[in-house]
Amino acid sequence: MNYRIDIDGLRTIAVALVILNHAGFSAFSGGFVGVDVFFVISGFLITAIIFPQIIAKTFSIKTFLSRRIKRLMPVLLFVVLITAIVFSFIMLPEDLMRFYRSIIWVVLYGANFFFWKAYGGYFDGGSQEAPLLHTWSLAIEEQYYLLWPLMLLFAVKFLGGKVTAYLSVVLLVFATIFSQWGTEFTIGAAYYLLPTRFFELLLGSCLAIFWHKLPKLNTLASHVLSLIGLALIISSALLLSEHSQFPGYNALYPTLGTALLIYSVGGVVNNILSYKPIVYTGNISYSLYLWHWPVLVLLRYTAIELTLPTQLFAIFLTYILSILSYKYIEQPFRLIKVTTFGRVASTMYLIPAALLISIALLGINSNGYPSRFSPEVIKMDNALNSFASKSRVGCHAAFRNSEDLPNKKCFFGEEEAPQGSFFIFGDSHANHLVPFFTILAKEANYKGQDYTLDRCLPVMDLNWGSNLHMAEKCRQRNHTAQLHIEQQKFDFVVMAASWPHFTTQRIFTNGPVTDNQIKKTLVKEKLASTLKVIIRSGAVPIFIEDTPTLLGKSPKCSLKKELFNSALQCDIKRLENIMFNEILAELKPIFPSLIIMKPHTLYCQGENCSMSFKELPLYRDDDHLNEEGAKLLAEEYLIQRGNPFK
Repeated sequence: MNYRIDIDGLRTIAVALVILNHAGFSAFSGGFVGVDVFFVISGFLITAIIFPQIIAKTFSIKTFLSRRIKRLMPVLLFVVLITAIVFSFIMLPEDLMRFYRSIIWVVLYGANFFFWKAYGGYFDGGSQEAPLLHTWSLAIEEQYYLLWPLMLLFAVKFLGGKVTAYLSVVLLVFATIFSQWGTEFTIGAAYYLLPTRFFELLLGSCLAIFWHKLPKLNTLASHVLSLIGLALIISSALLLSEHSQFPGYNALYPTLGTALLIYSVGGVVNNILSYKPIVYTGNISYSLYLWHWPVLVLLRYTAIELTLPTQLFAIFLTYILSILSYKYIEQPFRLIKVTTFGRVASTMYLIPAALLISIALLGINSNGYPSRFSPEVIKMDNALNSFASKSRVGCHAAFRNSEDLPNKKCFFGEEEAPQGSFFIFGDSHANHLVPFFTILAKEANYKGQDYTLDRCLPVMDLNWGSNLHMAEKCRQRNHTAQLHIEQQKFDFVVMAASWPHFTTQRIFTNGPVTDNQIKKTLVKEKLASTLKVIIRSGAVPIFIEDTPTLLGKSPKCSLKKELFNSALQCDIKRLENIMFNEILAELKPIFPSLIIMKPHTLYCQGENCSMSFKELPLYRDDDHLNEEGAKLLAEEYLIQRGNPFK
């Protein structure tokens, strides 16, 4: 296949969408689909090269991998090295150790696994300060480059080229369906991992396999298909957002659009993409992709606000760095006259990778070099990274473990001869209050038991979740909690959660409930039924009003204010939950024994709330208290409000 200059231009669209999205241009809320454009291009170009060679029995896996190493690794490892040097001076110890761990996974082609396990969702607050987060997509491609040629070799050898081609299409259909299933049934894994992204690269591969069998387009058809392809990509970038289910079927829009643009040779859009400035940007798109995210994280981490001038400066700096790395690293290494696989692998990958891993291990072994900061800063950093979900492993569950039963190991407080007992259930906002209730339990000589599940309201028989499957899992979990409450005869039952607002779209009957009055009535009825179950069991119900969210501010704000920007404003505004205010006002007279606790009043004055308390950060992310902050609030609650268990 001849060189396609317009495909390099298509890379420009892909990288531009990603950069505009990451730089914070809100119009491109779905700009992350640029990565999906890259996936299709990669699948197409790689398969266009190797499939004819496999058919002709001239394919060499060593030659293929040598070319991939030359093309990808030198500039990637250089960017990782420079990023490591810069962030080693500014990052807080806990963040720095997490960053060093990511380096190891990046150079071992497993970045996507690391970021999935370390941060969960791609858009979660903490992930936005991970300097190498963007390398998850490179890991996907690298894994595909290892797996796909072997699959083709095996299939062609035993089944022949024709059968392999048609099986690829069948695999494409099943992989697409599987991606949708994974997107509905998981939270972070579907975004990061190859099985649910496989169909995107495979779409490009199938296009390459059938390229010479596809009908040739006339000029009009090429123009029309190229415009449709561009429209699919751009509309995806404009209409999708971090709240959209992705990848799954939503990823078909940008990927099919990309396939149409590749297919529509000579179309009007393809001609525009062939202009030299656009092609040049496409040529340096790999460097652009590598540099843009560390630059943006550096600004974000050092508390530099991404105003329009700063956004434009970040893009300009990224472009300059990319031109230099393309000219002095990408091109020279790509064209270097080293032919044997062993020499290529050792000089361009194994030796520099070993150096980077050594740097990372040294930093981890040194605990992130804490001597760079004062003891006060280290204390604050330790608090920021104290998670109840980590210390309560087995008591707080992800959805894949939603069917777990209440665990006897999840008791806390006064376990020997307690004066009473209580039970906590709800979502992660119940989990982050376990340290709070641990202090209260010990002061009252009570023992407590926690049983919490991600994104599951403690409201029995309510279908609540991001989709029907999640809603059913939550309903079943609450039924298990109900049986446990009825059997154990607790003195108190605590309900805590990120309580829904009128704007929340997670309540289902036959479909999502959108009418505000129906939503309120349904939640009120189910909450009333839950209170009846609790009271009938002999327990006193305790309802915890939710802690305010940071509304996009970093939980490290107080630290950043001290270290980087003394002008930072670290206060937040609390948004009233009108729906639950009305529900509680109507239910309290019906259930006079109901106790309503408001921990947020300890650090909020009306609508204005602090992110820290007694010089200690309270939060660990946008809406969860850290463990030390929760304990500190409990001690103050005992002083100001008294113990609800007494």
